[in-house]
Amino acid sequence: MSGPAEGAGKVRGEGRTTLRMLWVSVLALALEAALALLLLALFGDPGQAEPGEERVSALTLLALPFLMVLALVPAVAVSAFLVLPAVLLGERLTRRLGGRATGWQLLLSTAAGALAWPLFGAPGWLVGAVCLAVAVLVTRHARRGSFVVLLVWGTVAVLTVYLLGAAGLYAGVIEA
Repeated sequence: MSGPAEGAGKVRGEGRTTLRMLWVSVLALALEAALALLLLALFGDPGQAEPGEERVSALTLLALPFLMVLALVPAVAVSAFLVLPAVLLGERLTRRLGGRATGWQLLLSTAAGALAWPLFGAPGWLVGAVCLAVAVLVTRHARRGSFVVLLVWGTVAVLTVYLLGAAGLYAGVIEA
């Protein structure tokens, strides 16, 4: 029998599970990929556009959601093999060696981001480490309802960046 203090405020099924952590991690990585694709579409290589051509066509903007479906497969793999182990190993290291779980998790995500170094060099390592760190920090708090909250606010953030970028292009503040 559990006492009143033990079960107070806890509803069964609302805690953190591995599956919830995986879903939240995949969503965080997918939102980061959406943001990267959006920024690439809006501010990509300035040398690509020829005179008289539009920088971002309507077809490109229509294709972006379908490209995101392709990003889900790597997001699941990165979540399962890098993000979740960083979260869980960081918590285990905290229990064994002390310190703060966040510090260990950020250290592990930075080390995992180093896997991008041979492929993309120093800038790729930095981007990889930051993306993994954000996913780890969001994933460690995955509880019931986290997915919906992240989906709503992540979508708001992506749309805000899109609207600000489009307004900056239209106003001439940002050169295409």
